[in-house]
Amino acid sequence: MSSHRERLKILVALSDKLWEDYDNTVISEEEYIRKMNLVKKEINNGFIKTLEELEVFTSELGYLVMSVPTKSFMYGSEKIIVNKN
Repeated sequence: MSSHRERLKILVALSDKLWEDYDNTVISEEEYIRKMNLVKKEINNGFIKTLEELEVFTSELGYLVMSVPTKSFMYGSEKIIVNKN
């Protein structure tokens, strides 16, 4: 992962997916708030520098980053794809 902008796109997509999962009652309100606070902290602080670090971070939240051929997040059987523009 080469740019800060790409990492931010993935983190924003993750936050969107968290909202979708909360809105569809896939995750609880408490779980949504806890995970969103972690995502917000990462967006603001920018400690993640590599794809491997991002994969670890997302897996700790219960999501999976797939880098081939596009970047995706999966939770259960659902996935969100972030395409490069």
